[in-house]
Amino acid sequence: MTMNINFEQWTDIICKGAAPFDIVLTEQQIRLFYKHAEELVQWTRKVNLTAITDPKEIAIKHFIDSLGPSSFLTSMKHVLDVGSGGGFPGLPLKVLYPSIELTLVDAVRKKISFMQHVIRKLGLKGARAIHARIENFNLRDVFTPFDTIVCRAFSDLSFIIPHALPLLSQDGKIFVWKGRVPEKEIIDFRRRFREEALLLTIKVQSYRLPIFDAERSIVRISKIDNT
Repeated sequence: MTMNINFEQWTDIICKGAAPFDIVLTEQQIRLFYKHAEELVQWTRKVNLTAITDPKEIAIKHFIDSLGPSSFLTSMKHVLDVGSGGGFPGLPLKVLYPSIELTLVDAVRKKISFMQHVIRKLGLKGARAIHARIENFNLRDVFTPFDTIVCRAFSDLSFIIPHALPLLSQDGKIFVWKGRVPEKEIIDFRRRFREEALLLTIKVQSYRLPIFDAERSIVRISKIDNT
């Protein structure tokens, strides 16, 4: 299984997808995405990384969906990607913002092997993939809290938020990629974790995934400043 699309076609799709978000990509960034996508398609033959194998869908539903909401993410320095799978959204964000220190965590060893391979293939500095479950992950593994935690297509908010909060800096934020606005998940979290919810601000930003015109949302969770 290989990419049945050339680099020029890939560039056209990526640029059209990025334009509605006012994201301007360099040729080098687009080329790194292309290399990542090539490896994703090849590895998917033997490792269950993604059900999406059409290059156009990979470009939009994986890469542009990872990058599109990046304008909502501010002041990123130490970033944790939880349940990253094929490297989304963490690796595209690293390519877009090379200065961030990125840690990718997944419970599946083969997925970690893939991400480590892609990090080497793309020559990314300041990025690492760790084999671990988020519920067993602790700051002794990283030495410093994260100012930004991202999570895409992984689990519901009642699982993500309680396990991510101990890893978050006081002024940090958690960003969770979702399809439609997850109203029920937010209500369930507030009901199950009443005390924790009182100390958090939860905001939702909706957006449309271009070309496919798919509904998407991103949930931003931050601690209330009691000072």
